[in-house]
Amino acid sequence: MGLFKNAQESFDHTQFVRDLIFQYDSFLDSLEVVADFGCGEGLNVEWWANLLTRDDPPEPRNYICYAVDVNVSRIKPHIASMPNVKIIQENLEHTDRIIPRQIDLIWCHDVFQYMTNPMGTLMRWNEMMSVNGMLFLSIPQSTYYQYNRLQTLSHNGCYFNHNVVNMMYMLAVNGFDCRDAYFYKKENDPWLYIAVYKSDILPLNPQTTSWHDIIELNLVNDSVSDCMNKYGYIKQDEIITTWLDKDFHKINE
Repeated sequence: MGLFKNAQESFDHTQFVRDLIFQYDSFLDSLEVVADFGCGEGLNVEWWANLLTRDDPPEPRNYICYAVDVNVSRIKPHIASMPNVKIIQENLEHTDRIIPRQIDLIWCHDVFQYMTNPMGTLMRWNEMMSVNGMLFLSIPQSTYYQYNRLQTLSHNGCYFNHNVVNMMYMLAVNGFDCRDAYFYKKENDPWLYIAVYKSDILPLNPQTTSWHDIIELNLVNDSVSDCMNKYGYIKQDEIITTWLDKDFHKINE
């Protein structure tokens, strides 16, 4: 599973995200339990398990780190043997509760695109998280623009084209706060990056929940409600988002 040649390439792909998160001391101070869903060889788990504060001298954060994968035999032995790392072999999509405590941060890189029931999966993940816990996702879009040309790709096992609009809807319906959230996509690049917090609103029924309902619950930002008021539907190129660097972005690819 995964779209990279090897684990190191996959790990390096999100280095810029980890560098930004490392600047958020108060957020990192609030974490106790971190889970890497689809951990592969465990390189991200190792980073979280070894994370130090920015104090002088630095001190270990000692997070409890869960390495979750359908095939845990790939996890490097030195990572699996770390005292604060817990290994769980499980299918991320078909389980109700795989971790015996509430999770403060779910890290999920290059995995969510393989979920055959993404809506139900987000609902289950929400139930496992603490309120105000963060879900980080990085997802490749199968349809995107690259140098003004429309690209459409089809990888084995990927059944949906996730984009900022449908991800915002699915996350909000499942109780994630997409107002105080972070979305980012580089120009000419298929990858969409999302960091979103669990709200205190329980998951809603997607069959009966409209964009109007989500807007009334204050789960999306003003650019989404402005777009709905203007057009009666949501246009991706009208949505303004922020990223972890606090810059504003229009995701129009």
